[in-house]
Amino acid sequence: MHPFFEKIRQILKSKWQAFRAWQEQPIEYRMDETEHVCNNCGHKFEGNYCPVCSQSARDARITWMTIWQGIGQLWGIDSRSGLYTLWQLLWRPGYLVRDFISGKRQVSYPPVKLLIILAAVVALVQYFFPGPPPELAHTGFTHVDAAFNWMNNHQHLRELLTGCAFILPTWYLFRNAPRYPNHTIPEGFFLQVYIAILSYVISSLIPEPQIIPTILTSIYCYAAYKQLFGYGSWQTLWRLIVCSVLSIAILIVIGILFALLEIVFNGCRSLAATAYLP
Repeated sequence: MHPFFEKIRQILKSKWQAFRAWQEQPIEYRMDETEHVCNNCGHKFEGNYCPVCSQSARDARITWMTIWQGIGQLWGIDSRSGLYTLWQLLWRPGYLVRDFISGKRQVSYPPVKLLIILAAVVALVQYFFPGPPPELAHTGFTHVDAAFNWMNNHQHLRELLTGCAFILPTWYLFRNAPRYPNHTIPEGFFLQVYIAILSYVISSLIPEPQIIPTILTSIYCYAAYKQLFGYGSWQTLWRLIVCSVLSIAILIVIGILFALLEIVFNGCRSLAATAYLP
């Protein structure tokens, strides 16, 4: 191989290895060995936080940076940045989920809170820049149509509720995974929250045509499951396909139950109205 191309190959290989190392361990924690005096309780200590009252060693007098940090903590732009969490979701989705559900909570902004903040930001943007209204559902059942229309107007909850149908199939099909065995149902909920965040961001950035966000979300879902559970490509793919089929079946059953409940409710109301006729 020509020396120039060999050099390029070595550089790309080094960059890829660094990227893979970042995927596995994105944050390096270091102990602050400087001696501090806590501004809250006056205790002298070494480290990042006071062992007596837990106040951060960085907390000092109020400055302009303090104002920015206060605003940032509200919107997720702090030590566990919401923006950085989204960045991690793009490049290491499964590893991020694994870190969070296994106890490494400092690498990620709280996922449910992040989903709510994203919904608020998107709602604010849509308020000032409204797009076309979503199409109304026409199933022939009033309550079913109302449920579908409500979910279309609350896209973040729709993504989460749709993802919740994956929880039981995921728990059953991935419970013996090589990288993360004994996967539990509560952990499956947070996995679906992260998938819902990704789906919500993608569908908000690329609303039309709808097939594109669906394809991108499916790719990210596959990457997340593969990185989290550690199955091979085919083992992950067929399990995800079965999960999708089972989740669709669950949603269909729920829709049928809603329709049956509406039929029973309308029948009881008609009988009651007939009983009071003179």
